Amino acid sequence: MKNFSFKNIVIYLMLKTAFINFLLLYLIFSQINNVFAQSSLSADFYSDIKFERLSIEHGLSQITVHAILQDSKGFLWFGTEDGLNRFDGYNFITFRHDDNDSTSISDNFIWSITEDKFGYIWIGTNGGGLSKYNYLSNSFTNYLHNPKDKNSISENNIRKIFEDSDGKLWIGTNSSGLCKFDYKTNKFTRISSDGTPNSLSSDNIRFISEDENKNLWIATDGGGLNKFERTANKFTSYKSFVFNNRVIQAPVVWSLLNEGDIVWIGTYENGLIKYNSKSGKVENHFSRINENSLIQNNITYILKDASQHLWICTEAGLSILNASSGKFYNYRHNISDIKSIGNNIIRCAYKDKSNLIWLGTFGGGASKINLNKKFKVYSHDPSDINSVSHNMIRAIYQDSRKFVWVGTLGNGLNLLNKEKNKFEHFAADNTSTSISNNIITSIWEDNEKNLWVGTWGGGLNKIKLSVNPNKEHYIKEINYFLNDPNNKYSISSNIVQAIFQDSKENLWVGTESGLDKYQKSNNRFIRYASQPNDNNSLSDNRIQSKCIIEDKHGNIWVGTWRGLNRLRVLQKNNSNKKEEIIFERFLRDAQDINSLSDNRVVSLYEDELRSKTDTTILWIGTVGGGLNKLEIINSETSDNEAKFKFTHYTEKDGLPNNVVYGILGDKNGNIWLSTNNGISKFNPEQEIFRNYDISDGLQSNQFFWGAFHETRDGELFFGGINGLNSFYPGELKENTYIPPVYITDCEISDSKNENYKLNSYSQPNSISLSYDSYAFSFEFAALDFTTPEKNQYEYILDGYDEEWKSAGGKNVITYSNISDGDYTFKVRGSNNDKVWNQQGASVQIKILTPFWKTWAFVAVVFLTFLGLGIYFVTAQIKNILAVERLRTKIAADLHDNIGSSLTEISILSEVISTRLNGAEKDVQKSLGKISTKSRDLIDKMSDIVWLVNPKRDSLYDLILRLQDTYSELLADTNISFRSDNLKALENVSLQMEHRQHLFLIFKEAINNCITHSNCSEIYLNAKVNGRKLEMELSDNGNGYERKTSQGNGLDNMENRAELIGGKLYINSSLGNGTTVKYIGSIS
Repeated sequence: MKNFSFKNIVIYLMLKTAFINFLLLYLIFSQINNVFAQSSLSADFYSDIKFERLSIEHGLSQITVHAILQDSKGFLWFGTEDGLNRFDGYNFITFRHDDNDSTSISDNFIWSITEDKFGYIWIGTNGGGLSKYNYLSNSFTNYLHNPKDKNSISENNIRKIFEDSDGKLWIGTNSSGLCKFDYKTNKFTRISSDGTPNSLSSDNIRFISEDENKNLWIATDGGGLNKFERTANKFTSYKSFVFNNRVIQAPVVWSLLNEGDIVWIGTYENGLIKYNSKSGKVENHFSRINENSLIQNNITYILKDASQHLWICTEAGLSILNASSGKFYNYRHNISDIKSIGNNIIRCAYKDKSNLIWLGTFGGGASKINLNKKFKVYSHDPSDINSVSHNMIRAIYQDSRKFVWVGTLGNGLNLLNKEKNKFEHFAADNTSTSISNNIITSIWEDNEKNLWVGTWGGGLNKIKLSVNPNKEHYIKEINYFLNDPNNKYSISSNIVQAIFQDSKENLWVGTESGLDKYQKSNNRFIRYASQPNDNNSLSDNRIQSKCIIEDKHGNIWVGTWRGLNRLRVLQKNNSNKKEEIIFERFLRDAQDINSLSDNRVVSLYEDELRSKTDTTILWIGTVGGGLNKLEIINSETSDNEAKFKFTHYTEKDGLPNNVVYGILGDKNGNIWLSTNNGISKFNPEQEIFRNYDISDGLQSNQFFWGAFHETRDGELFFGGINGLNSFYPGELKENTYIPPVYITDCEISDSKNENYKLNSYSQPNSISLSYDSYAFSFEFAALDFTTPEKNQYEYILDGYDEEWKSAGGKNVITYSNISDGDYTFKVRGSNNDKVWNQQGASVQIKILTPFWKTWAFVAVVFLTFLGLGIYFVTAQIKNILAVERLRTKIAADLHDNIGSSLTEISILSEVISTRLNGAEKDVQKSLGKISTKSRDLIDKMSDIVWLVNPKRDSLYDLILRLQDTYSELLADTNISFRSDNLKALENVSLQMEHRQHLFLIFKEAINNCITHSNCSEIYLNAKVNGRKLEMELSDNGNGYERKTSQGNGLDNMENRAELIGGKLYINSSLGNGTTVKYIGSIS
């Protein structure tokens, strides 16, 4: 167990001081700022709609929007008075007229947009006629009025475009009647008023719709309503209607909505008319002062949403009609509220594929309404006395009568009557029956229906309520419990954080000075405080809000600013006290993972669905340490045998924030958490967090201590800094719309800063580029507009990446230094609730391989070098053969000519010497010299002939030559000459230079053996290992001592060895013979 940390105490005091200072400042300024707060009081969703605006700062080209369309690909189109806009959830692309481009849109002022069955987008303009947009070519085809061509469109001011169920295109002009477009001929058939009863009643067309019988209904300005029976080619006009014996004039109709036999008619100045075309029954909805009625009578557009509510757009705001109950919900622009509609003059409405509602306004841009918002919001509205009294919520509790009590941080106590959709307020006003303080920190109802209210600084209030004749509640009786420093049985502090009544009807009160147990019998409080030297006392006196609970086994758990405590009652048999209460502490131990993640415990919850007979599961919320799960095993047995296991969950595991203010469970076993960054639903089995933020309808992303509660019917409440949210977990609907995914832009740049563009929805969606180093920038969008920033993406560049990568919510990816190859960029995306489109989108990019990397070029280069190699090898072989032939010829010539001539000279000199018998001795001596020199030359010539002869290039021939050279001399001197394994050397070829030097080296060595060694045996051997030659000559003669100076013969031998890259080793000693060894490489 840990002792008090001075550091923790200092931190706590600093936080407490900061909190009090903040509280004072907030109370001072809240009354000034509350005029900007937002109303949200109704159990009915339609009473609390928030509007999200899109305007020029978001990329919209102009702030008046006359037309909205979502096309079949999923893109949104907005027609403004200065350009056509296409929106992908992130960026707007604006199309404007260009005088120098005949394929640009014909005019910038847009009245109407529709898409036909072929996927073309048709745009009606104010003065440029009709434009048709082609996705594949990203261009427009324009149709303008031609006075000389009766088959052209009848006017250039196009107010409405409509495609009927047969795929025919109808165009309503401003003042020239209807036109029907023929796709095959590209011609228009004009239909206009001719004054006859069955003709169009007015040429000023404002709206076109179709009923289930394929009749067209045409709204006009001045001619009322027209029904066009196409089969009979007949118009029937409706300029007035009778309702309750009253004639309703309707000469100007701006909008229509068909539902079976029902036609909803939006008139100018005469409200909304519901007309049954079959029975003729008429209903009229008219704006009336001080009644729940239409907001204004000038109706510009009518739309029905997925819940069958009518959205009625007017020039003074929006009305939403529950057609079954007749109730209206009205909304106007509020200059102080950015969540209000952008402008009261509404020009159009549209429901997209994910059931979002879009409104186009005059001067206020577009407004988006998310009908999939998941949470009900209650917040303060200074203009509504029935709203919650303050936005900062500190306590929530439902009593036995199903009223929800809300404690605020500065403006008292509130009672929410959900049936009446109103809050009743109870404030500290210094009267005898008012609460003691306006900062409410805890609420509890005891078994006797008394309401206990804890305050920050005003102690504890015990309240008995009553109801007045207006069925409004008031405080009938109130008792105050305040700290008295002189009374040890008074409440321990006037700051009351937690109130709880256990199964034994003990009322426990948690304060800033410890834990108190209230004794009703004597109206006393028994205090339990932390004792520095007692580890069995409370771990800390600062009890946190709603941090006293009882588990299913009757254990009381208390969360404090320094750890968690389990209260245990020990029975005393031999003492004046019948029982003793001790506290078992659970504290953080940085060295022990099986401990609290943080000592600052601010929320507790027992998981009753998972707690078993012998196991208790507690969920613990901390400040900074995230969520803790405490599993107590053998919780029914003796304390020594119980096992405790902690599991921690933090932001790393998916928790949105590590400060967990509130914990509640639902009937499906999910754990709901309020944090500093939204609400999270945690599935303990899968250990998955599903996080919600302000974009899902939360009052704010920040919530507050103690402000959480589950009602008896399973509704969950969480309070924060801008009101409170409520919801039924089972009614939270996920967005199931699978969004189309497109690569909206692919920008490719090369080393020369040349750029190329590509996307996945037009042609071409592939590109082939010359060789270079490229950078790719891909921009993509999943076309669900609920919360685009929460859409998720995964991507891969085939040919570069090995696996799919997550981009999270990022919709732009960049690659650099991409070289030649075939690449396919693929992306898939999800909506805000992670419903994935697995098919995704792709574009193909081919970077051509340079010629020098192609197989053909490589093959040509290879064959060229191969040919050159063959040529040079062949030439070399031819050259070698030519040298061989030359050497053979030289050897033959030397032998046959010079050798024979020298032999002849030698023989003749000997013959002459014989014949000159007795002649002068000098002459005979000279002839002897001639004979000797001739024979010497013959021997040398024989060596040269042998050396030059290519047939004698082997090592085998070299050794044989040495043997032959000295065979006679060796025989005369009785010296034996031996060599081994000569046959193995026949295939070892030597260069002529090597043969010459080796011959001369070992010839000299043999001479020395014969002349100086007195040997009887000479041994010559050679061996080849790879390219290495070892040749050794040894004798068994006398040997000699090596001297520093040696003869020229030995020096010449060593020099010759070096000339051919080898080395000569001579070893000799007296009495041990001599060894000459050559080591070198063979070339």
